Amino acid sequence: MGSAESRAGMKQALVLVPGLGGDSELWRHQLEHLADVAEMQVADLSPCSTREEMADAVLRSAPEKFALAGMSMGGWTAQEVAARAPQRVTKVALICTWANPDPAFNEKQREVIRRIRAGEFEKVCEEHRLGILNPPHRKNTALKATMAEMQRRAGPELMARHIQAMIDGYDSRACLPKIRCPTLVVAGRNDPLFSVEEHAFITASIGGARLAIIEDCGHAVNLEQPQALTALLRYWLEYL
Repeated sequence: MGSAESRAGMKQALVLVPGLGGDSELWRHQLEHLADVAEMQVADLSPCSTREEMADAVLRSAPEKFALAGMSMGGWTAQEVAARAPQRVTKVALICTWANPDPAFNEKQREVIRRIRAGEFEKVCEEHRLGILNPPHRKNTALKATMAEMQRRAGPELMARHIQAMIDGYDSRACLPKIRCPTLVVAGRNDPLFSVEEHAFITASIGGARLAIIEDCGHAVNLEQPQALTALLRYWLEYL
């Protein structure tokens, strides 16, 4: 059965949390095509330097009760929010994200920070864009331009600060059993950062969670397969 809000035809409050270097543009398709079922706002994590601060920022600006969807770093933040405030989060969607520690990945991220601070911001961002996309999407100039514009709006200082925040609190396993609300976990089939197996682990660690896999998709699911993600989030909002 759908939620009480959906059955009554009422819009749900929905907070959207972007990933690293992202902003409301990341959620454009969802903001346009879920407006009939949700009152949406995009969390602003730009002032934050730790996951605790990011969770605080979400909770401070959110309504008393709200659904929560986070992508990548946003999903990492959403796990903290849902675990900390189960009385406020009505349901959660964790999209192209992670929970397990990965020291090797963090070491690579430390090198990224070093390069950003050495003046290689544009080069690092270009490599990141190409590295996270499903190979066929690497030729999509409009998609890459959208990503580049968001990264430039974020800027090197914010990007380095948020990468460091993730390194400092990368392990999310303790959050998962504390999440008690209906949960949708979304993976990109070809995500080079966080595998389907990682998302299966997250799903198995949260009681009653459901896993959905989007085909022909890398890590940037909101931009690579926006229609598929919107359809999943509509189902999640109306029926989970």
